[in-house]
Amino acid sequence: MEPKHIFKIEEDFENIRLDKWFKKKVKPLPQSLIERTLRKGKILVNGKKVKSSYKIQVNDEIKIYTDIDNDDKIIKKKFSYLPSKKDYDLIKNNILFENEHYLVLNKPYNLAVQSGTKTGKNIFDILKNHSDTEYPSPHLVHRLDAETTGILIISKTHKSAKFFSELFKNQTIKKSYLAIVDGVLNDKNGTLKNELKYIENDKEKIHLSITNYEVISETKDYSLLLLNPETGRKHQLRRQLSFIKHPILGEKKYTNKGLNKSKELHLMLHAYKVEFLINGKKIVHYAEPSLYFQNFCKEQELTYELNNL
Repeated sequence: MEPKHIFKIEEDFENIRLDKWFKKKVKPLPQSLIERTLRKGKILVNGKKVKSSYKIQVNDEIKIYTDIDNDDKIIKKKFSYLPSKKDYDLIKNNILFENEHYLVLNKPYNLAVQSGTKTGKNIFDILKNHSDTEYPSPHLVHRLDAETTGILIISKTHKSAKFFSELFKNQTIKKSYLAIVDGVLNDKNGTLKNELKYIENDKEKIHLSITNYEVISETKDYSLLLLNPETGRKHQLRRQLSFIKHPILGEKKYTNKGLNKSKELHLMLHAYKVEFLINGKKIVHYAEPSLYFQNFCKEQELTYELNNL
């Protein structure tokens, strides 16, 4: 029997699991279906049956003896969100920088980075599923909350993803945020240090969270802060600022009832700058805040100059 599909492994996918390669490069089939297809010998590597955990190598030849394009019913059951052209255009229109290795997106408000139990529309599926050729293998290397706007780096290759993942893991990438908070801070700059509790694998764990801040503009009601987190804990900025009773405007999750008087607003948190080194060269990317954020600043007479921050 002749194979339906033949693939030759490129350097970009060296040493990743066969099942992960299949989902990224071929089609995002359910794990159970990939396992069954492998057991039946309908996917062969260099003419041999292998397990899903097999680490593929450069120039491996993978032959598929089943028509994967007829599995749409399975795909639609598991992946109910199918991106539209309008969704795709929204992403394309917000790309700030792009080369062959990665792209920098100014993420819009209320758009999830990836799918979850309560989310349908998300950036990863828009890039992955709308175009089979332009972004066949996007890699998420960090996250932003759906309500947070600003810089999101998405790698286009496995090699780039590994590079950025190491930067974030080793905290050698500098991230800067703008946040509008309730009230006026007594100390106009300083460092927030908190031991935040998280539930991981049904166990409570405590992680030290560190954020440097500076007040760059204020009124009698609000303060505009520049935030530079040294650690990258989940919801770190939102939790720390709520803890000192200066919650980010629009914060709904970590603020005591009645404390934040502006919960009806969008979350006023924007990732506006990242800095890192590539081969010793300093790379800086900026993202303008949303018009909603800018208009609120104008109305409240909060001022800033991005290039001077």
